Amino acid sequence: MAVIQSVPTREQQLELEPSIDEATRAELRRGATLFDAGEFWEAHEVWEAIWQAEARPIRSFYQGLIQIAAGYHHWAVKHRPKGVQLGIAKGVEKLTWYRPAYLDVDLDAMIADAEQMAAQAEGREADWLASFPRDAFPAFRWRSH
Repeated sequence: MAVIQSVPTREQQLELEPSIDEATRAELRRGATLFDAGEFWEAHEVWEAIWQAEARPIRSFYQGLIQIAAGYHHWAVKHRPKGVQLGIAKGVEKLTWYRPAYLDVDLDAMIADAEQMAAQAEGREADWLASFPRDAFPAFRWRSH
């Protein structure tokens, strides 16, 4: 993944939000459904397609979701503690720029969940990660209206 060169200000984020088309929003929701099913890699792939198509600086929002999903994939499938920590840390860093919410995603809750998962995984071995129940992963968090 490319290094983020610039981060949009909150004002720029909010100005761009209405321009996100329904097809992109539908893919964001499709990725969230996969995420909730524990299909973290598949969610990652859906969001990566959005990220690749987005030329504006808000692409870092999608990249943050991708990285958290990758961290959870390292936990649930690969059982790689270092991958968990790196993915979650990078994702949280990017999603923090979009707090408290963006595109109806409750980023405060997503970040809190991800940080809690990273804390649980810290210092754990692959066997412990492998035994963690799939249904204990946090759900994708949408903002309540």
